Amino acid sequence: MANAAYEIIKRKGATYYGIGMGLLRLTKAIFEDENSVLTVSALLEGQYGTKDVYIGVPAIVNKGGLRKVIEINLSEEELKKFQDSARLLIETREKALNE
Repeated sequence: MANAAYEIIKRKGATYYGIGMGLLRLTKAIFEDENSVLTVSALLEGQYGTKDVYIGVPAIVNKGGLRKVIEINLSEEELKKFQDSARLLIETREKALNE
């Protein structure tokens, strides 16, 4: 799955097909009230030791939208990298708001 975009580009010459398929999958989960686990950009409220930032995480999606963020076990190194990414997003947002 990690190389899906490369496979799409190789076969079709673009990645917008992959984006479209992702949107289709998310829409299906909502309209059919699936309670599916999908990776979405969600507002964290303390999960992974992070809050007040939207970032890609696994979550349960149903007709109400995002039902619950799922916290998976991360190694210390993975958690640090995740938190560093979140911090960078927060800093970027703050910088943009102050310009």
